[in-house]
Amino acid sequence: MPKRKVLKKPLFYFEPLTPWDSIAVWIYGIATIVFAVYNYYGTSSNRVAFLIFYTLTPQVFNYLLNYKSLRNLKSFLIWCGFALVHIILFFFLKNDPVYYRARNPLLNSILLLFLYQLLRIASRKIQSKELAMPSKDFKDLFDNGDVVFWDFIFFLIYWGSLVSLTLLALGKI
Repeated sequence: MPKRKVLKKPLFYFEPLTPWDSIAVWIYGIATIVFAVYNYYGTSSNRVAFLIFYTLTPQVFNYLLNYKSLRNLKSFLIWCGFALVHIILFFFLKNDPVYYRARNPLLNSILLLFLYQLLRIASRKIQSKELAMPSKDFKDLFDNGDVVFWDFIFFLIYWGSLVSLTLLALGKI
């Protein structure tokens, strides 16, 4: 099995955002504004579902689609900014009974971003390679490099943490 490319970039680096990064940030920024407006004017029954969807979307897609973008410290810090907004929203919604437990997953965003970086550091230390996104053909989703055992382990750690934190936050466990 051929090896993936050896590390060419330092652990933390700043680069301009790619068009994909810019689009993702703008879309989520607009979603944040829409959520704030909808929270103020929306009906109670839909607000909870919208909050959960708004919160879990970056937590899921940052690993699936933005894992390569999060290597760029500029992109990572922007997503940390959104996670900070999530923390502020958590405290803003704290006294609203409509969001009783639905607001709790907002706190997971920052934890999962830092978990991603820890897994990335572990991947670089253990494998001397960047963290890869496993796919069904054992190739990295975007870099087209080989995916190895550790990539699957890190993938399972992230997804296990996401599911566990979400269920814990929603009071399901």
